[in-house]
Amino acid sequence: MAQHRVRFEALCRSLTSEELATQVPDAPWTVHGYIAHLCTIDALLNRFFGPVVGMTDMPAPEVPPPAPFDIDEWNEAIVARRPATSIDDLFAEAAASRANYERILRVIPEPAADMMVPFGGDRKKINLPAITVRLQDLLSAIALHDPSHSHDIIRALPHREPEVHDWLVSADYRARTPAEILARRA
Repeated sequence: MAQHRVRFEALCRSLTSEELATQVPDAPWTVHGYIAHLCTIDALLNRFFGPVVGMTDMPAPEVPPPAPFDIDEWNEAIVARRPATSIDDLFAEAAASRANYERILRVIPEPAADMMVPFGGDRKKINLPAITVRLQDLLSAIALHDPSHSHDIIRALPHREPEVHDWLVSADYRARTPAEILARRA
């Protein structure tokens, strides 16, 4: 996960303002929007996974989770708050949240890996019912989140593909993400 973040950040920091403003085909966000999504999502993950390991010191995300919970709604709300946020500021925010997420991952007890957790994915777009998945499978998919959405960015900026080709091929997020989770990702 850490290596993917390094590669993702390098890609993002190399983009021009025009590239950042490019709309990703058949997607709700621009390239900048996908970067904002990946730089803010850990704050939400911390809020959910922290209590699993008894960590109650996780800062509340800027946008409270909606009730009933809807990941699409939360993502739309948080990304909408970041349209002009610089890449430097996005990655500074991401670093703080990622540090807390890594604290959580270091102490998740092995038996918790088999715990079943709800997963809805991008259900508004996919129109599949929410399911429960093993926590370990969800954490594995989250570890591949950066390369997964980097594929989206490359759909908008195909001329950048040679720069990240080897990384994205080696990440192979489609083969490494459990099928029931992959089916619920747009």
